[in-house]
Amino acid sequence: MTRTQIVRLALLAGGVGLLAGVASAAMLWLMQGVSSLVWSVSESRWYILAVAVTGGALIGIMRQFGATDSVDEQLAALRDPIYIHHRKALLVGLTAIVAVAFGGAVGPEAGLLAVVAELTAAIAVFLGRSHADARIIGEAGAAGALSGFYGSPLGGAAYADDKPAAPRAMLLLAGLCGLLGFLVAARLLLSGGFHRIALPPYSPPGDGSDLVLAIVPALLGAAVGVLFLFALPAMKHLVQHCVPKAFWQPVIGGVVFGLVAAALPILRFSGHHEIGSMLEWAATAGMAMLLLLGLLKVLAAVICLSTGWLGGAIFPLIFAGAAAGASVLAIAPGINPVVAIAAGMSAAATAGLGRPVAAVLIMLFVVDGSLFGAICVGALCGYAGSLVAPKPEH
Repeated sequence: MTRTQIVRLALLAGGVGLLAGVASAAMLWLMQGVSSLVWSVSESRWYILAVAVTGGALIGIMRQFGATDSVDEQLAALRDPIYIHHRKALLVGLTAIVAVAFGGAVGPEAGLLAVVAELTAAIAVFLGRSHADARIIGEAGAAGALSGFYGSPLGGAAYADDKPAAPRAMLLLAGLCGLLGFLVAARLLLSGGFHRIALPPYSPPGDGSDLVLAIVPALLGAAVGVLFLFALPAMKHLVQHCVPKAFWQPVIGGVVFGLVAAALPILRFSGHHEIGSMLEWAATAGMAMLLLLGLLKVLAAVICLSTGWLGGAIFPLIFAGAAAGASVLAIAPGINPVVAIAAGMSAAATAGLGRPVAAVLIMLFVVDGSLFGAICVGALCGYAGSLVAPKPEH
């Protein structure tokens, strides 16, 4: 590859990544705006159920027109953005907005990638690029969008494509530019950074004791992640067998999820902003009940994802892992809660993604870097669990 080609690809990857980061922030702003509008009416249990059923019906209508791509399917489509069906990408984006705004236990990744799909397809067509360049454009867009959303250029690039056509350095550049674009747009559109999880300050003891204490919470977090891996394909098969019509799947999913969320409203949404509320809930219910809460969060995510509520799984798994890890405090109150939470969420995220490097890189930017040891312990336990579970599909 000549120096001119390297410069051209670098400019292309950086520019696409920057635009993808800005587009991701704008899409997230739109999701948050619709969500605020939907939930400004009431927080009562009957309203939670009504919103979930309405959301399921809206998703069912859009599925009639072809809005069915999962996050992994969208990442695959971005490898050749020239052939992306524009109406389908638009429907996927609208479906993801409904799934997030109407309280689904899913992350907003599907909607962000739908916007990036439109963006990269338009860029590839406008520039008249070859299929090889179009794939690089698509991969750069995915890396930029996910890097901005997760706040981790390394993690976003690793998750976007584990076997990229573009050089890794180009994807990292796209990720860095995507994070820059996201942060600039987020400062204008969003109230605070989305990707950080607020945990109390932590100072590692420096003797390795925190690594040992992180093992049990990590094993609990890995367990809920592995449960997710077994439950999701089983639930998808059950839904396809019992409810063959695409329209009724998200409607029934909305009814079931709505009943679960009405009983425990904390199970709504991705779980990214609910870690503090989770600990407040545990102060009343008891720390041991956090394990049950983590299992129920997995159930809520599985219900949504298996019935067509499009979105990502990593933040619901982070919530479930944090709850499961923190539950160990019921029998070992001497463990630092921050260590238990970090180890549990890292383990669950790693198991659910099946990509330990991507999970660790994302977690390092989602929480404070002082928890690196607990994050690595969690990642090792989560990866070990993923080896005995079905391959992740979400």
